Amino acid sequence: MQRFLTKVREKEINMNRMKKILAMLLTMVLVFGCLAGCGEKVGDGEGASHGAEGEQQENTSAGESEENNQASNGKKFKIGVAEMIVTDESVTRQNYLTEYIAPHYNCEFTFSEELSDTDAAMTFIENCASAGCDAIISCYNTDTEQLLQKCQEYDMVFVQNIARTPRSEAMFTGGYDNFGGTFAEDQQAAGQLFLNYLLENIDTGEEHGFVVCTSLAYNGHLQSTEISTAMLHALEEVYGLTFTEDISTYLASSTPMYAENDKNIPVYIYPDLYNVDGYIQGLGAELQTGKYDYVLAALNIYAGFGVTLDEVERAYEKDIHVVCLGIPGEALTAAFETKDMFGNPSLDMSTTKFASIQSALPFIQVYNMLTGYGDCLNDENGEKTCLCNRFVAVTSPEQLLAITATDQNESNYVADYEFIDSCLGVNNSSLTGADITANIVEVLDKAMADLQ
Repeated sequence: MQRFLTKVREKEINMNRMKKILAMLLTMVLVFGCLAGCGEKVGDGEGASHGAEGEQQENTSAGESEENNQASNGKKFKIGVAEMIVTDESVTRQNYLTEYIAPHYNCEFTFSEELSDTDAAMTFIENCASAGCDAIISCYNTDTEQLLQKCQEYDMVFVQNIARTPRSEAMFTGGYDNFGGTFAEDQQAAGQLFLNYLLENIDTGEEHGFVVCTSLAYNGHLQSTEISTAMLHALEEVYGLTFTEDISTYLASSTPMYAENDKNIPVYIYPDLYNVDGYIQGLGAELQTGKYDYVLAALNIYAGFGVTLDEVERAYEKDIHVVCLGIPGEALTAAFETKDMFGNPSLDMSTTKFASIQSALPFIQVYNMLTGYGDCLNDENGEKTCLCNRFVAVTSPEQLLAITATDQNESNYVADYEFIDSCLGVNNSSLTGADITANIVEVLDKAMADLQ
């Protein structure tokens, strides 16, 4: 970290020297120009008045800049944002960072297109380095340590959208001085939301069949793993069944398979993401067998699933219940507002979150690093923390509207300037990772209480 900050200060010193040289040259030009003009004395008459007025305007402008950007010493931080999949959440994040954060904290953001693979992510980082970026916020969660190392080559701060798991452990323990930590949702709590809903709503007096969409669980993705595990545990508990294989076997499968059990409840494991070629068609083909009336998904499957779902419901005159992960945005709202042939919302239960919090967490990490307060992000072991947001269960369009209305624009963002300032070392140099986590919990608890 010391080496990284030293290089940042060297850049600033060199810039300041150049500014002083340019100022001296400009002063000399002005002096000689005034001496040559109409024989007037320097400082006499109207010219002196204009000079004083100009100086006053310049000082006023500088005062406003200093008030908003004390920590950066006038430097505009440039931050790149790498997107793995461009969704409604990506658009929300871009609007929040560019329209709300950038002008207040003197920052500039540049956003990638959808990054198809690690090579594309590496290229984006290199382009950001060439453009003079100071940091990368990565929402591309494959080969994360490689991305961190690439940023280290260019002396750029790096934060990653991933939980602390064996997959990401090397970033925390590898001694990278440009690493600012990770940000994610509380995945165990997310799994609990699905477990609770299914335990309360599955009627064992009726026959049911279940498609369980495990998303990227086979790749060790924590969110997919926790939610898929919770859904399968719920089936075990509701029916008192025992699967033939251990649940970990189903989660590790990268190809569809049947989860046989001693109660003969139809359970079909369907992995991967909805934007993979053939995903929706394959899911539709299995549903067309007529064995299933529940789709339990550890991903936002509603984004491309509506037509297929409607076709199956009409073919079998069967109400198919969809319980899935959700992402704040227009697609989730449309899914709840769209009625199926039975007059029910096309989603039975989904999740959402306070999007401004999810966008603010990586900014807090990056800004602390760039302003020399990276130690404020450390835990009790001196390692960087994973800052966590929280999912909220949603079962109706009215409930979703109530949540989104409380976190919609600069007049009511949950992650407002007051919250962000409470998480910055420039305002409290004794701040710790535990303090920042406590601030996050406090603002989320308040936002949830306001919904009651």
